[in-house]
Amino acid sequence: MGSVPNIPMTEVGRRATTTLYENGRVWQWTPRAPGGKPSDPRDFAGYASWFTTSGSTISVVGHGEVPQEVRANASTVVDLQGQVVLPGLHDSHIHLYHMGEVAHYVDLRGTSSFADLAARVVAHASKFPLADWLVGFGWEQDKLSVPARYPTRADLDAIPVNRPIYLWRACFHIAVVNSKALDVAGLDTSPHPTWAQCGGGGVVDLDCEGIPTGILRESAVNLVQRCILETSDGAFCGLIVANSITNTVTVDWFVAVRTQYLQLGLQTCLEFGLTGVQTNDAHCLPLYHALQASNQLPLRVYMTPDHNEIDPHHHGCLDVGGPFQHDLITVDRVKLFADGSLGAETAALRQPYRDSTNQGILVHTNDDMVAKIRIAHDAGYRVEIHAIGDRAAAQVLAAMAQVPGIDRPLLTHCQILGPDLLETMAALGVVANIQPSFVVTDATFASKRLPPSLLPYSYCWQKMIDAGIVCAGGSDAPIETSNPFQGMYDAMHRTAPLDDPLECLSFPHALQLYTLNSALIRDMDAQTVALHRARF
Repeated sequence: MGSVPNIPMTEVGRRATTTLYENGRVWQWTPRAPGGKPSDPRDFAGYASWFTTSGSTISVVGHGEVPQEVRANASTVVDLQGQVVLPGLHDSHIHLYHMGEVAHYVDLRGTSSFADLAARVVAHASKFPLADWLVGFGWEQDKLSVPARYPTRADLDAIPVNRPIYLWRACFHIAVVNSKALDVAGLDTSPHPTWAQCGGGGVVDLDCEGIPTGILRESAVNLVQRCILETSDGAFCGLIVANSITNTVTVDWFVAVRTQYLQLGLQTCLEFGLTGVQTNDAHCLPLYHALQASNQLPLRVYMTPDHNEIDPHHHGCLDVGGPFQHDLITVDRVKLFADGSLGAETAALRQPYRDSTNQGILVHTNDDMVAKIRIAHDAGYRVEIHAIGDRAAAQVLAAMAQVPGIDRPLLTHCQILGPDLLETMAALGVVANIQPSFVVTDATFASKRLPPSLLPYSYCWQKMIDAGIVCAGGSDAPIETSNPFQGMYDAMHRTAPLDDPLECLSFPHALQLYTLNSALIRDMDAQTVALHRARF
């Protein structure tokens, strides 16, 4: 919550409804000037013992005995009984819609064999006999077999269900489909089919004879995903899952289902103690507006639309009306992808992957990246750009340097870097939007994927902080849990083989990822808000 300046008691007395919280240990930060970089553990200023709130705003924080005038003006008194009160926690990178959506998928997280994967698909098909498609999420090739073989169309064709199957990898960057799914999408399986030349950063895996294996990487997933469900007006694209009823889908039904997905994601975050989320949810802004209008938003939502939603050159452009802040909803930046994921071997590297010639996938050309950043900047938006590999990070930073005046651009994930990239990030004022839990999840395969020379600058949170880069923490849920305490724990306690103790953060640093630094990347004044009249 942070400390607040002394407020005249007459101001406190004017509050219509004041709640006093006493006998607590209230975490406080040392106030800094607006725009300062809160990256020093010494920013912890000890504990206060009481505070008051009016509505959703902290009125005053104090030490020792509660002044009689404060107590007299409190309509409610809460005895904290010595409990610690932390600042309001925010997730800087999350996907609320997908959190709700995957709850209706075939759950493939933790599958340990191809037989296990098949059994889960069969069980889901039996449970939901009306589902037109069987859509799943969560498989990882490293856990399915010792040689880390990718599942194939043949594996899925052997599953005894007469329905199209579409299974996302745990990263949402590649999917595997069966032959029926390709057939429904109108995609033939002859050698070297023309549709396999999809471009736009997408790759269709072919076997040694040029026949599609069923693995679709990056934008190639759209070849099949677009056929799973589309509303009559074409404005939204989503997935028919457990409740699908052939040919009876209406726009109203679809909006209701999507709203339920958002509500499930919001409720999960609320239960984990989050008070704000910075979420990437394409085509969901009208749904958030509707939730707010009906008083169903339980926390603050900082919405990041896809770049296509504000790009007038894109056929899917929506009129989101420019950056805005209205009550609990804020929109001030847009999302771009520069590469894929490390687990899918599509993150763009400057060196080839270990024992391979593959260097991953760049989604855009250098010129296109510059143009897209400029479009966003000229429209008044900040940019958040997904870049996992060092080649992607280098491309993005070079593009940012060509667009003067961009405000606090975000490099999201930035898992694999180098000393030159850290220096450039600091010079450009780029904020690192990191996911501490990735260091634990990716430990099972990162050392197998990456050349040894890249490991010292992989997941290098402390090196970033030492370089003067502001780091904010997020979960990327549903990829990882949205529990911020798990994120803080993983930032403090790394797991072999990426357990360099020099990269472990202190608790104050870990807490800053989800509080002060998260506020800094929302808007410049938010740090002042967090330090003084903090919200929770």
